[in-house]
Amino acid sequence: MTHTTDILVHRYLQESGPGAAIGIMQANHLLHYQGYGLASLEWQTPIRPNTVFRIASLTKQFTTTAILMLQMQGKLHLEDSLLTHLPECPENWQNIRIRHLLTHTSGLENVADMPDFQMQASHDLTLQEVITLFEGIPLRFEPGTDFYYGNSGYHLLGLIIERLTGMSYEEHIRSAIFEPLGMKQSFFQQTTPIIPRRASGYITTANSIMPAPLLSTVATHSSGAIESTLNDLVIWERATREHALLDAAAQNLMLTPTTLSDGRQVAYGLGWAFSNYRGKAVACHGGWSTGYRSLIARFLEDDLTIIILSNHRDFAIERITLELAAQYIDFPLLTRQALSQEISSFKKVIGSYNLAGAPTSSRIEITGRDQRILLRRGQRETVLFPVSETEFVPETNHDVAYRFAEERDGAFHSLTITYPLHFSIAKRQIQATLASPF
Repeated sequence: MTHTTDILVHRYLQESGPGAAIGIMQANHLLHYQGYGLASLEWQTPIRPNTVFRIASLTKQFTTTAILMLQMQGKLHLEDSLLTHLPECPENWQNIRIRHLLTHTSGLENVADMPDFQMQASHDLTLQEVITLFEGIPLRFEPGTDFYYGNSGYHLLGLIIERLTGMSYEEHIRSAIFEPLGMKQSFFQQTTPIIPRRASGYITTANSIMPAPLLSTVATHSSGAIESTLNDLVIWERATREHALLDAAAQNLMLTPTTLSDGRQVAYGLGWAFSNYRGKAVACHGGWSTGYRSLIARFLEDDLTIIILSNHRDFAIERITLELAAQYIDFPLLTRQALSQEISSFKKVIGSYNLAGAPTSSRIEITGRDQRILLRRGQRETVLFPVSETEFVPETNHDVAYRFAEERDGAFHSLTITYPLHFSIAKRQIQATLASPF
């Protein structure tokens, strides 16, 4: 199987370019464990299982675990008001619970999308300096009523951890998680600037591989500042499966989808997102930083886990994960039956939708023409066909689904785009016309 995996991986990268460290586990047994490509193009250093990568938002799993450990110790409860632990917070945050921070349902603006934060991306902002950037911004919605993925809530969780433990976030994670588990190759950039075997990050620009822009990960703190290796993430995966730090109830809570106040369910738990690939349930979480990608994907029914760390921003990490999984799982062919209905009956989906945190160029336009539903994003146009009154799939890729919800005044106001290993949510642009073009 290793030979087949090598052939598959080399279709996506060159030995002389940036690459990835890949681990495959089934029933807690390590099936594949190897590095591909170069950790440094300048020094021609190969990637190994002990090569250090930025794992970006995979940091959120460690922050979540630390919070749940504090709950097990009786130091907090997920239903505590944010102001219970951070009384200096703005008064309009009084309805935010710790659970809302963990599940991205707090309504907080995502500080990572704010121009003030992006302008200071090369600076080592303190945790309090980051929080100051968004604490005066009005909430996007009432806590618990909607979902909006972002980093702000996890910065506040990091501050709660510091208040309750009397230690810095990185000191607590190291003493409570890394050291007990034997994760000796996991670091925080802000406290360990010289890290042996650290991979350099790269991007592709105009078909050429270039060093990634120099950005500090310090400012991401408890939402994304951890760097780690395939070695240590295999330890981490085993620890979460064996309840080494959390009891079964707390661990299962991480893998439970979030229910909003109106009963809608969001495919995100506590540090884990959920999807369904060709009938197979998947729990996963990824990370993205300039020059780096990371992903842990669990195919639950088949007890298969794939871990990938890459030092190339443009590495097709989700696509290769699915192809690797197909070596061990017999995925059924996916066919969907189009709903037989007059296309004019779908006028409720027509309009403009804005992806949260995305630039204007990423706006999604749903239109109708020649008895077809069309999706336009930038210059790309895709034909959609309906499989239900609220769900559409691209004509050429049935693994992606567009699900509409929040019907008001004869129109849908929310669009969830579900990919095999992640999802995005877009909201209707209020100014968009609801008139049918048919």
